[in-house]
Order: sequence, then structure tokens, then C-alpha cells
Amino acid sequence: MILVTGATGTVGSEVVRRLLTAGEQPRALVRDQGTARKRLGEQVEHVVGDLNRPETIEAALAGVDRLFLVTTQSSRQPEWERSVIEAATRVGVGHIVKLSVFRADERSPLQIARQHAQAERALEQSGLAFTIVRPVFLMQNLLAMLRDGAIYTAAASGRVAMVDARDAAAVAVAALTRDGHLGRTYTLTGPEALSFDDVANTLSRETRRPTRHVHVSPDNLRAALEGQGVAAWFAEDMAKLHGMLAGGYEDLVTNDVGAVTGSPPRDLAQFVRDTPRIRANPT
Repeated sequence: MILVTGATGTVGSEVVRRLLTAGEQPRALVRDQGTARKRLGEQVEHVVGDLNRPETIEAALAGVDRLFLVTTQSSRQPEWERSVIEAATRVGVGHIVKLSVFRADERSPLQIARQHAQAERALEQSGLAFTIVRPVFLMQNLLAMLRDGAIYTAAASGRVAMVDARDAAAVAVAALTRDGHLGRTYTLTGPEALSFDDVANTLSRETRRPTRHVHVSPDNLRAALEGQGVAAWFAEDMAKLHGMLAGGYEDLVTNDVGAVTGSPPRDLAQFVRDTPRIRANPT
């Protein structure tokens, strides 16, 4: 039995779909069964749990031998993931695949990278078998960034080897269902590093509507995110990250997707063609 946390999220929901396709019968840890049924369908076992209530986690892990671990971006993320890891240790889960972030490091200037590094360390110290999956910038992030025919970033001309969440899920599912992945850390990228000017050009070509890349300052980006209700710490992280992207922080291409799944990662044009919400975005 495989338990999927974050099962209604961008990567988690795709992990569930791929596990079903592979003939597995996954269990989804969810907070709202109605939402989960709409997103995941009836083939999945839905177990209601709350990461703020550790006792519900252990109950959800009954009979589970493999676990996909991802939690919402929050300042409480390390605490939540430690609770899941501790519960998994108590019940004897055999293998955890954790979705992390690119360059998770406790010395990182990014709080989110420090938090994931803390959770990775807790997993390593647990004694459980594990696999770490570290995608770079997800193509699906563009859905939130595209507004009125424009993408606003503080990344200047920095290049990013963004990856499709479907490819991240494919790697996670391979690690959960096939041998040879214990103790491994995978850095997942798309097939090429693109500037956001390149991204805008691809969107324009594939949607046949003009898309612009609008350069803004990190301070303006931070303020805009906070104005949208994003937590101050995360808005600060995103402003820092965009500045780091401008300096080449994610200008890196790996072959990990292809090596693990046997298929090359999707490029941005394919993502756009497969994503109605991108194609339908008004100018």
C-alpha cells in the first residue's frame, strides 16, 4: 500500500493518477473528502487526516509500506514532515519518497530551501529507506504568473531549466514502484534552460497570442505577492529567488528525468499544448 500526502496538489495528484495507471491502489491523505473525490475520483482510498494532529497521521499509515511525502509551502513544513517521518518510523514504513526543492541546504539564503534541508536530514536520520526528488522551477508555476498576456518577474535574463510537474511525478512513481532508487537524490529539470523572454516567446507562438515578459524589481515582486495574500516570509523568499535566478541559480540541465523514467522530460512547448488554462489565458 502506498500513501500519498499532498494528494490534491500539483505533483501529488499526478502521482496518484500515475500510480493508478501502474496498477497500484494508492491511499490519499486528505483534509476534505469532497474535494479529493472531485480531484482524484473514486478509485482512490481517501483517508481524512490533519498534519496538525499527529494522531491522524499514524492512523492513515496503517498497512502502508511506501509513502510519497509532500506538504504545503509553510513555515511549519519541517514540523509537519518530521511528524509524518516519526509516524512512519513507528509503523514500519519501508520506503519514503520525499518531494523537496532544488538545492535544499540549511545554509541557503532561502527559507524554503533551509526548511526542506531540515526535513531531508530528519528523513536521513530516521533509519528509513528514502529517495529525495528535487525539481527546479515547475512549469505549472506559470499558471499563477501569467496575467493579462504578461509574465512579471525579477529574474532579468536569467535562464531556468523549468520542469513539468508530470515529469516530477513520473520520477516519484518510478522510485515508489521500481527497484534501484533507495538512498538516491534526483535533481529534476526540463530539457533546456530558458530565460523568461524565451518563455514569453514560446507562449506567444504556441497560443498564437502575444505574451510579454515584464521586468520588475524584487521589491515590487515582493509587494505584489504580499498584496495577493502571500505570507510575508514566502514573498521575501520569492523576491530573493528571482534575484538568484537572474544570476543563474537554476541555469542547470540534468538527465535525471530520462535516466529514471526512460523518457525525456517534456519541453515548455509541449506543456503549453497540453494545458488548456495556459491557452485560454486572455491577453
